[in-house]
Amino acid sequence: RHLHLILQKNETVCESNRSLLVETLRSIAEILIWGDQNDSSVFDFFLERNMLSFFLKIMNQKCGSYVCVQLLQTLNILFENIKNETSIYYLLSNNHVNSIIVHKFDFSDEEVMAYYISFLKTLSFRLNKHTIHFFYNE
Repeated sequence: RHLHLILQKNETVCESNRSLLVETLRSIAEILIWGDQNDSSVFDFFLERNMLSFFLKIMNQKCGSYVCVQLLQTLNILFENIKNETSIYYLLSNNHVNSIIVHKFDFSDEEVMAYYISFLKTLSFRLNKHTIHFFYNE
């Protein structure tokens, strides 16, 4: 709940809150993985608050590579480590991941490009007959 409040209070990325946002995103990944393995209510809170939409709001601002890299890293960590199939379906179900895939990242920054490629690779490992339909644009 504390991390959600930080995201809410810092919806607009600026120089003074970048470090706080990056640390918050990093912590969210750790807590969600712990929640996936130990307490499903943690992950449920993430979904109820539609936290991926916060990620997109941040990404759609000129947030700089520092924040973009952490967002991609956080998403990569989540998709790589979450074991509960239902949690994966929830992450994929609301089309936010597709919005992230088509986002216009600054690929002139090699670090952003590397994390984006890593994110796509991690997503590809999650593709199966049950998840592929989440990636169709209907």
